[in-house]
Amino acid sequence: MNTTVSRCTRCVLSKEFPKIAFDENGVCNFCRNEMFYTLGTDVIDSSKKTIAELLDAHRGTSSYDAVMCFSGGKDSTYTLMLSVKKYGLKVLAFTLDNGFISPVSFQNITRVVDSLGVDHVTLRPSLNNLKAIIRASALHPIYNPKTLTRISSICNSCISIVNMTALKFALEKRIPFIVAGFTLGQIPANSIVFKNNYQFLEESREQSLSKLRDEAGSCVDDYFCIDPKLLSESSRFPYNLNLLCLEDITESEILNRIQEFGWIAPKDVDGCSSNCRLNTFNNYVHEKQFGYSPYELELSHLIRKGQLTRDEALQKINSKPIGQLQSIMNELRITEAELPNVVLGS
Repeated sequence: MNTTVSRCTRCVLSKEFPKIAFDENGVCNFCRNEMFYTLGTDVIDSSKKTIAELLDAHRGTSSYDAVMCFSGGKDSTYTLMLSVKKYGLKVLAFTLDNGFISPVSFQNITRVVDSLGVDHVTLRPSLNNLKAIIRASALHPIYNPKTLTRISSICNSCISIVNMTALKFALEKRIPFIVAGFTLGQIPANSIVFKNNYQFLEESREQSLSKLRDEAGSCVDDYFCIDPKLLSESSRFPYNLNLLCLEDITESEILNRIQEFGWIAPKDVDGCSSNCRLNTFNNYVHEKQFGYSPYELELSHLIRKGQLTRDEALQKINSKPIGQLQSIMNELRITEAELPNVVLGS
């Protein structure tokens, strides 16, 4: 356990987390706010009803019911199982190969899609282009700091490519749903279910994409944007469903369930990832810039929900295969001196 970081005594939010304050017992204001315990219940109940109605209306209307953003990690694996077995969806599973996926994770992906009998596609973008995007995300202030309270800048870029590729698949094949394995700690409650609005998305990302394009080049448009012709030919936009948010389940229970498919935890990733070797570097950059882990918000939410213990969360944050950092930085051609330092808590 890292004793040099001052954290809430109830969750794992650290003293550098934005707008945090501790009482005399070391409990943070987020834990003391009753809304963090009660708000989710009503939203989840409403989302369950909305999703049930949407599935009844659209299931079976296309060649696939859903595109599943399938990383091979524990949460997306469990969500894929939910999609097929609980909700009866015909799924096209999609994986982004960013060049840093653990070999064990690829084995997990194969075992799971074969066990569930779902079609699966993998997109491996040009590694040169991906590295340019990763470098830009690591070395430059691409995204609004408020966005980065939940996610590292590099993860945000990768997930944006995943989301945009899934949306392209959905529009091309007229698939009504996009499913992802996010938890309520990773996304706000109003994002459990929503209909895609590309125009709003394009406008909200205009500034960050402009910065990313300046640093990484025109390849950004290939992965973060949609061809206007495809947009003009699309008669309807898909709904995004985050089915894992509806489940009251602990991490241990998730791991027990997915082991039925032969899923094995990779040994070459940090404690906050179950599929991606790059996550070690992503977290290192984020902690260097902001002074706290990008996983603190998610893990603290799970603690408050009783789905993870504080000790388990601390073990995740402190499990860092630091020996991998230099090899990853060498591969990305990034030096320690290049990494930016930002005022802590900004």
